[in-house]
Amino acid sequence: MPRSRHLLGAAALAAALAAAADADAWCRTTTSQTFTPTTAKPCDDEGLALYWASRCVGYDVQQDASVQVDLATARAVMAEAFAAWSNVDCPADPLACAAGDRGAGKPTIEAHDLGPVACACAEYNKLGGNSNTIIFLDHAWVNCDGTPKPDADVTLALTTVTYNVQTGEIYDADMEINSNPANAKITTSDTGVVYDLRSIVTHEAGHFLGLAHTQPSHTDATMFPRYDQGETSMRVPKQDDVCGICAAYPPTRVAACDDQPRRGLSSTCSADPPASAASGNGCRCEAPGRRGGSAGASLAATIGLGALAACATARRRRWR
Repeated sequence: MPRSRHLLGAAALAAALAAAADADAWCRTTTSQTFTPTTAKPCDDEGLALYWASRCVGYDVQQDASVQVDLATARAVMAEAFAAWSNVDCPADPLACAAGDRGAGKPTIEAHDLGPVACACAEYNKLGGNSNTIIFLDHAWVNCDGTPKPDADVTLALTTVTYNVQTGEIYDADMEINSNPANAKITTSDTGVVYDLRSIVTHEAGHFLGLAHTQPSHTDATMFPRYDQGETSMRVPKQDDVCGICAAYPPTRVAACDDQPRRGLSSTCSADPPASAASGNGCRCEAPGRRGGSAGASLAATIGLGALAACATARRRRWR
C-alpha cells in the first residue's frame, strides 16, 4: 500500500471542483500520489478530493498522552480543535469565497472523541480494525518500525490519512505530535505561549478532514504551511479555511452520522499486540476499517499530511 507524507498539512482541490481558478484559494488533498505543490500550481486539479463519507468521524487519544500535556488536557484541546472546523458558518458559494458571505449553515462533518486507547502506533491495518488515533511522541520521532522520521528537530506534527484511490473516501487518519521536550515546548494556555498545541492540532485537524495547505498568499489562514512561535491565531479558521471545509462538506450534503469506527474493538486493546497479530500493518486493537465493497485493500492508499517544521535560528515552525 503506497504511503506518502506531508509536513503539517497538505490538501488539494477536487477534480470535480477543479483547483480553484482564483490564485488565492484554498486547496484540498487528492488521490494524486505524485503531485508536489509549487508556487505556480499550489493545488492539484487532477486527482479526486479526499473526504469522509460519514457526517461524523471518531478519533481516540493515546492513553499515555505526554509528559508535557496530560490526557484530560489533551482531549479537551482536541475537542476544541475539531469543533473549530465543524462550527464555522458556511458561505453560500465556497468556491467564490467572498468576504462576508456566511449564513448558509454548518459543514456536514464533525469529529467525536471516542475515548483513550492503548495503541501507540499510527499505522493502517489492511486486514483488521482501525481507529483514528492521536499519539504524542515524547521520546523519539520514529515510525512504528523504529526507523526515524525526517526532521525530528523541526517537526511538530504529522497526520497520515488512508483513503480509497478510486473514490477519495478516507478510511483512516492518524495524528502524531512531536512532543519531545528537547525539540519543542508544547503549551496549552493563553499566556506564556511557545508552541501552541491547539494551533498545531487545529491545523492538523484540517488535514485529518481532507484539507491541504492553502495557497501562499493566505498567510493568516489556519492551513498556511508555517507556524511562528508564540502564535495562537491558527486556533480559529479564517475565511480561506472556512470556504475550504464548506466546499468539502457543504451544508446541503446528505450523509448519515456514524461515528463508531471502533465497532468490534479487539479485547487486546488493553495493550499493544505483538507484530504477528497485527495482520502485517497496524494495531489489532484498532477498529474495523471501512473498505469499499469489492474495491479491496489494494485500492486504499495512505498519504501523510502534516508535519510542522522549525528553523532553529528563527524559532519558526513550518508545515512542509
